[in-house]
Amino acid sequence: MTLLGTVAGFATFGVAARGVALTIQRRPIASGFVGYGISAVAVGSVGYLVHGIEQRQNELLKERKDILTANRARRLAAEEA
Repeated sequence: MTLLGTVAGFATFGVAARGVALTIQRRPIASGFVGYGISAVAVGSVGYLVHGIEQRQNELLKERKDILTANRARRLAAEEA
């Protein structure tokens, strides 16, 4: 997933959560647009952090897969010899 897609998705979730919170409080949804912005930025920044974590995990998984593939190839070569 791209960085922009991740951040936008999390920001959208933040805006939706703000709307639900206002609905639960029985306040007008159109009140306090600053709160929507704060929610979008706060939850969007969490999305940015999650994207970074996901990238690091994918790199670690790729390195581990390369190591396991090399070990398997070495073991098969030793068994054939």
